[in-house]
Amino acid sequence: MADRRIMVPLSGVVLAQLLAMVDLNLTAAALPVIAADLGGTDRFAWVVTAAVLASTVTTPLYGKLSDVYGRRALLVAALAVLTLGSLLCGLAQSMNQLIAARAVQGAGAGGLMISAYAVYAELLDPRRLVRYQIVTATLVNIGTAFGPLAGGVLTDSFGWRWVFLATVPPSVLALLLVATLRLPPVAAGGRVDYAGMLWLGAALTTLVLLAGVAGTQWAFASPGVIALVVAAAVLLALWWRSAHRAADPVLPPALLRDRVVRSVAVQGWNTGAGMLVVVTFLPIVFVSLGASAADAGMYLLTLTFGTLVVSLAGTPLLARAARTQWFGVTGTVLLAAGTAWLAFTHPDLGPGGWAGWALATIAIGVGIGLGFQVYTLTLLRHAPRVHLGAALAMQSLSRQVGGSLVLAVLSAVFHSRLAAGGSTSTLDAAQTVFGLTALLLVVGVVAAVRLPVPSLTVAERSPVTTVETG
Repeated sequence: MADRRIMVPLSGVVLAQLLAMVDLNLTAAALPVIAADLGGTDRFAWVVTAAVLASTVTTPLYGKLSDVYGRRALLVAALAVLTLGSLLCGLAQSMNQLIAARAVQGAGAGGLMISAYAVYAELLDPRRLVRYQIVTATLVNIGTAFGPLAGGVLTDSFGWRWVFLATVPPSVLALLLVATLRLPPVAAGGRVDYAGMLWLGAALTTLVLLAGVAGTQWAFASPGVIALVVAAAVLLALWWRSAHRAADPVLPPALLRDRVVRSVAVQGWNTGAGMLVVVTFLPIVFVSLGASAADAGMYLLTLTFGTLVVSLAGTPLLARAARTQWFGVTGTVLLAAGTAWLAFTHPDLGPGGWAGWALATIAIGVGIGLGFQVYTLTLLRHAPRVHLGAALAMQSLSRQVGGSLVLAVLSAVFHSRLAAGGSTSTLDAAQTVFGLTALLLVVGVVAAVRLPVPSLTVAERSPVTTVETG
């Protein structure tokens, strides 16, 4: 009976997670049509950037607010904001209106993944937590892979507005289901550190903007990039000072002293960087070799296949493993090895040559899936309940912001290699990027070996008042 009581609202939570992922990547195929209809071609990239920026900036805010006010309240709020954003996107009459609506949509998506994982940790025992992790990871991977394809089909069949409007009914359904959740009360007390939220939000905004323009639109040594770097450093310093003075900071510095949380953050950085580099530069390589844009997207499905393998087969093994840490090590090794293979092998899109690239991308997908599953499940079991939202936000930020900054640097390397001219081809420049990424991931392998990850079968969540340091 208990399972039946939570099955319906948890279905709404799973649907909310899927919507958050799909809404952020549905627009890829529709962007050219949107730009032709609304104009503002010079600003169409902000249709994506605004959503990513808002999602990144609001993630820690949702995490902390859910620790203070409860998981359900923040999950409902995030879903309501996402639904409103989707509706506004579908009704937008200009590019500026669409960009603003996408920011609203991203602000809703930023809270859904964090709040959803926190809800699972509150309601489910370790065995069922693993089971739901399989379901949600599978759905998220499917949404990531087929979101752009679905957006293209909707655009061709009904017009680009239905890319956004079609998600409103399932968002409303998820909202109604989630509203029936019954969760344990939050710990008494807790004051929201609004000053810390302001400084951290401003710092994250600056870092995301820096990752978007450094080395591409602006040179690294340009005054604009230098100003952004200085501003980010000052804002982070102000947040750090505020966090040490606040009674209940938005991201508690004590979490950074927790060895397990630190391990999760480091691996989030590595997994985020590896994933962003591969999905950004591999299609460029395929197109440079004569593949169409659609074919390049199809080739990346092998990467998604690797993550699905982990979702369906790897997660149950994690629950039974005596040494969970070695799943994380294996994932990082596969990610590094697959990326190194891309760096040193000349591609051939024929049947024989493609097999090797397919195996490499499957290995990368398995590595990404293992890294995400191991460290997310570990965090859900380990983090103190009173700081669970903040800990999940820290993991998400390390993956999003850290990965974006690495991608910005490597994009500059790519463009500088192409600008050098001579015999340097797109493939040569991309393989330089893959090689540098592989070196970074070797550092990640060392970190995965040295940093502790307790077994999922024996670890219990840390008491509310303690944090393991060392």
